[in-house]
Amino acid sequence: MNKLLNFVLATALFTTAAQADQLTGVGMESEVATGYGLYAVTMRVSESPGAISSFYLYGQSGSWQGRWHEVDIEFSPGFTGVGKMLDPDQTHSLAQGQCYSNQTKNALPTPDKCTVQAFLEGKAGAALSFNTYNHRSIDGGNDGTTYLHSNDQVFMPATHGNDIFDHYYTYYFYYLPTGIYWTLDLPPVNLTVDPPTSLPTPSFVKKDFNVVQQDATWNPAKNSAFKAFWYDLLPLAPKLASGELSKSGALMKMSMNLWDGTNTDPAHHVQDWGGEVPPKVGASSAYKFVAYYPLETAVEDVGNDPTQLTYGKAEIYSDFTTPHGKFLINHRITTFETLWHVSNGENVDPLGRLDERNLTCGDGQLTMTLSTSYGPDRRNNEPLKNCDWLNAN
Repeated sequence: MNKLLNFVLATALFTTAAQADQLTGVGMESEVATGYGLYAVTMRVSESPGAISSFYLYGQSGSWQGRWHEVDIEFSPGFTGVGKMLDPDQTHSLAQGQCYSNQTKNALPTPDKCTVQAFLEGKAGAALSFNTYNHRSIDGGNDGTTYLHSNDQVFMPATHGNDIFDHYYTYYFYYLPTGIYWTLDLPPVNLTVDPPTSLPTPSFVKKDFNVVQQDATWNPAKNSAFKAFWYDLLPLAPKLASGELSKSGALMKMSMNLWDGTNTDPAHHVQDWGGEVPPKVGASSAYKFVAYYPLETAVEDVGNDPTQLTYGKAEIYSDFTTPHGKFLINHRITTFETLWHVSNGENVDPLGRLDERNLTCGDGQLTMTLSTSYGPDRRNNEPLKNCDWLNAN
């Protein structure tokens, strides 16, 4: 999707009139799907309350919300807590400390190192949002089974506070058959084709719901914050016809976008995920590097410490800092347009209006900007003058 946020559509579709109130954003998605491995981005996030910027994986095998999968890093400085929302099953949490452990048998943290509470009030501000959204089916299986739906947004304060809005930092997450592992904001790195020589230690982990239910500390009977740590693993750990675990995991596409998240559903009085204050015209986020390092350790040998595994050279790589960019697919040089698909003036629920003219390149970065102007769709022969990479006829 970008989802980004699915819970709005869970209550009602946006109306055309409501969409018209949104600023125009921009989004892009890789043309190539990827699976298990280490994902990395060096970016500057948007500081404007109401704006949402992101780096995430997305895949689907049907219309929203059934069979819809995401692994997200998002930034929503204006988010105002779960109290504005109607759906009690889509909880939101505030986590602090070291919420991943390489000392426990299941990688879940110890309560003396990690605290989690419901996000009921206040603003997200300079916090990272982690989510693994999985929905196998809207109505369950043919036998009437109701599948678990995981969609708990976890906010963690940025290590560098408000500086993430002014400068670039590098963010990582591991997508593995044993769980999803995120870092916080780390010092900016000029990502290379080679994987990091020192693998980053995660700050948060999500595990299959069965793992969380069996944990002595974080199980539902002992701790109301259990949903912060759990997701439905099965959609992201597919099996082959032989019953063996897929070596690649679920294939999803890397995505990035900037959008106005302050739209509301007036019929249900639902506050959207951006918060109550509309974003500023001209609010922007920017990217320098994106990389995907595939998992090389055999899936049956993957344990609970992602830093002890082996990752290969980047199969997907983008360097936006050079004059014409450097783009790789499966270790081979390619073009921006071959690797990335950019929104082309469409209305995309729940994101509202996305327009590729809000994407600019140059000055060592790829920049996304919110604007008020939204003219006719760009004609095929109309060049995007602000970005040579997208100047094809």
